[in-house]
Amino acid sequence: MRFKAELFDELQFLFEKNKFNDHVLHCILRFNGKIDKTILKKAIDMTIDVVPILGSKYVEGKKEAYWIKEDRLNYEEVFKVVDNEEELNDFITSKINEFKAPQVKACLFYSEDDTLAISMNHMICDAAGFKQYMYLLCEIYSNLTREQSYKPRFVINGDRSIGRVTGKFMLTENLKTFITQNNESNKQFKHTFPLSSDEKKHPFIITHNISKEKFQLIKFYSKKHKVTVNDIVLAAYYRVMFRILDIQNGNELNIPIMIDMRRYLEERNIDALCNLASTVITRLKFDSQESFLETMKRLSDSINKKKDSGLGLNGFIKISMIYKIFSYKNFKRLISFGFKHPLIAMTNIGILEEDKLCLRGAQIKDAYMCGSIKYPPYFQLAISSYKESLTLSVNLYGNVKDRERIKKFLELLDDELPKQ
Repeated sequence: MRFKAELFDELQFLFEKNKFNDHVLHCILRFNGKIDKTILKKAIDMTIDVVPILGSKYVEGKKEAYWIKEDRLNYEEVFKVVDNEEELNDFITSKINEFKAPQVKACLFYSEDDTLAISMNHMICDAAGFKQYMYLLCEIYSNLTREQSYKPRFVINGDRSIGRVTGKFMLTENLKTFITQNNESNKQFKHTFPLSSDEKKHPFIITHNISKEKFQLIKFYSKKHKVTVNDIVLAAYYRVMFRILDIQNGNELNIPIMIDMRRYLEERNIDALCNLASTVITRLKFDSQESFLETMKRLSDSINKKKDSGLGLNGFIKISMIYKIFSYKNFKRLISFGFKHPLIAMTNIGILEEDKLCLRGAQIKDAYMCGSIKYPPYFQLAISSYKESLTLSVNLYGNVKDRERIKKFLELLDDELPKQ
């Protein structure tokens, strides 16, 4: 079985090749007590049957790239069980080889309280698609606990192209978006997060949990001021960055954010795992005299204006046009030399739904999801929530000093968030 390599499959492949990120998505589940590892392995194997592209390998041909289904006998290790945290952490920061199947893998830290780590090739899907996969895994696991002979009677193998979104708009709408939002994509700005220049760098993921009480306060603050949690965290991010980067009063900082383009579909839970995320550039001038509320309101107003004019569409339309016009060889060359990656960015993965991210007979204590690991000088803040917990994370190839600097940054961000 052969699958077409879609535009964003190829982009994520080039992002690793050009040292922007390692194109691996991560989800970590911590349990109170144990999980059935035999059923878990069976469930993971079944997800690869349900989503056949997961059991394929990437092939970079001369004229085009594609995925081809691989025999299970040739799979790399899909599921491993470890008995120490060091091996778990090594797994979490390891890469997925797109040239070998499968494109998803799992590691269970088997202890008094188990921890499960799932890694997904970002070439296959974005965070929304990864959530869809995690919910599928939980559904299959739970069904297997009820009935050992359970087998899914469906396949997830639909259209993975961005045409799902762009096809919803008329040509005139696409052209209007392309013209009026010309500053909304492929821009790079001078500010970079202060990272070490040491050549010896290792991958790591730094997380910071916002307490249950504070997260409740943030949600109350969100409703009170009619803004989103994303607006609140982004405003805090800006205010911390203004200080760290020593932005002068009146000068502008730009932080691109990721947008799930499924927002334009009638049904977000589609019959495919794919990449449908776009980038929108947010801008804010530093005002040394304003309060957090004033910063947040200013930021929220500017984002709301963008929502009225096809949020995220410009990037989709622009890259789609380039992809159609140029040959595969020239497209790769153009992306390698002409694509400007954001130096500072944020992605809001959103809510991991408690009623879907659940395994029958096992109790998930906490969970978080984060994106790929960035190569310096690129820096990205990720946020996700599960139950009553909000997790901030930064993934990077760096050294010990970078780790400490990022831990401090996340503490400053937490401190900047509303306290009442």
